[in-house]
Amino acid sequence: METTLDYFSSSGENETGNQSMKLLTFRLYGSFAHFNQPISNRFRNTYSIIPKPQLLGLIGSIAGLRGYTNNKTFPKFYSRIGDLKVYIRSNNNSDKKFIVNYNSLNSFLNNRVDTASPNVIINEQVLLDPDYEIGLLLDENNDLHKTIIENIRHNRSVFPIYLGKNEFFANIQYQSLKDYEINSAKEPMCRSILPFDELEKEGTNNMKLEMLPVGFDEKFKYIYRLMAIPQKECVVPLKNPNNCIVSDGNVYHVF
Repeated sequence: METTLDYFSSSGENETGNQSMKLLTFRLYGSFAHFNQPISNRFRNTYSIIPKPQLLGLIGSIAGLRGYTNNKTFPKFYSRIGDLKVYIRSNNNSDKKFIVNYNSLNSFLNNRVDTASPNVIINEQVLLDPDYEIGLLLDENNDLHKTIIENIRHNRSVFPIYLGKNEFFANIQYQSLKDYEINSAKEPMCRSILPFDELEKEGTNNMKLEMLPVGFDEKFKYIYRLMAIPQKECVVPLKNPNNCIVSDGNVYHVF
C-alpha cells in the first residue's frame, strides 16, 4: 500500500476508513550530537539537525528493532518503519558547533605506504545542546506502533539511544498523543523543517537551507533533498499545503 498523507488522516473518513491514527509528540535532546556527513574521513562535518534516517534508527531502538548488520541490506528498523511519517522541529536554532581532534587507529583511513603507523588525526564537528520536537503519525491498532507509543509515553527504550554516536546519549520526554487534521491553508505558519521544493516562492527569509538524507534508494544509498529549516515561526507559501498536518492550531510538514 502506498502510504500517502491522506491515508494517515485522523479526522473524518478517508479512503481507507482509518480512524485510529494519532500524532505522538516528544522531545528529543542531549548534550552533544554528531550526524555524520559522508564527505571526508579526516574532517567529519555534522548535519545541523537530525536527518530522518537517523531518527528512524533511534525510533527503532526505542521499539527494540535491530539496526545495521552490513552495508548491503536494509536494517530491520527501516524495513519495519521506513514509511513512517514524521515531522522534525528544532527547539534550539543557535546551531552551536565545536571541533574535536583525536587520533584514529583505523588503518583504512591511512593511505600512506611509507609507514606502518595507522594513526590518523581526525577533526570532527560536534553539535552542542541538540534539542528537537519530534512528531510521529502512528496507528493505535498496529502492535509495533503501540509499542512505540507506550515506550515513549514512559520515556523508555529497549536499546540504548544515541544522537549519532555511541558516546552521545539521547534523552526523550513524552509530550502528547492526540488527533490531527490535514492542513488546508495555502500559507500556514509552519513550525518544522520542510523540503525547499515545497515552497511556492523562492524567498528563504528566516530559513536555513541544508541538503539532508531523507531515506534510502533500492541500492541502500541515501536519498537527499534540500530542506528548509525555519529559524523562527514564519508564514510559508506552499505548493502542496495538504502535505502538512494541523494539531492544536500548529502546522507541521510531515514526510
